[in-house]
Amino acid sequence: MERTAFLARLGGARPGPALPDVTALPDVHTELRAGEDPFTRFAAELADVSGTCEQCSPDAVPAAVVAALGAARAVALADDLAAFTGPVREALAAAGLEPVAYAEVAADRERLGALEATVTGCAVAVASTGSIMTTAGAGRAAALIAPLHVCVVAAGQLVGGLAEALQRMPAGSMAALQSGPSRTADIEKTLILGMHGPGATHVILADRPLPEFLDPSPETA
Repeated sequence: MERTAFLARLGGARPGPALPDVTALPDVHTELRAGEDPFTRFAAELADVSGTCEQCSPDAVPAAVVAALGAARAVALADDLAAFTGPVREALAAAGLEPVAYAEVAADRERLGALEATVTGCAVAVASTGSIMTTAGAGRAAALIAPLHVCVVAAGQLVGGLAEALQRMPAGSMAALQSGPSRTADIEKTLILGMHGPGATHVILADRPLPEFLDPSPETA
């Protein structure tokens, strides 16, 4: 068919169905229940999929990263760590580690294969599913390439559910929603962690607002 005629037919096609309303949060299990604490739900959901997490103040994040890495020595830091990059690198150096920038090794399969851990930030973390969303800002495989993935969630990045996560998802060509370590039970129905991705996922939440009933403000103290 001639190109002009083809485009004319497309222009005259009937419009598709209207897009769903994403301004109101649906009452489903992928959203927080009324009055539910996001951190408590996130920790429980992540534990259910064999992941671990902790909460600490922003200035304690570097030490928390060092502790989470354990015996890992070959470590890469993703670009999306943002303001945490410098302090985390300094803490690792003080612990005798020489982390590399993930962007520097991303094109080198041999160096990628030698990584024992990656440390990334995220776009958002989803409380109702225990998931973290990473984008190309971290590097396309930074959260998936090493046996251990440590993810730092900055203040304000923990959202209630998937609807809010999708609303806040940055524009780009790639977004990955990761819920704990990778797993498969294809072989003899035996569950194996880390078959095609990290075998361990540890999330560090860099502080969070307290629930209103715990707010230690002068008016309520």
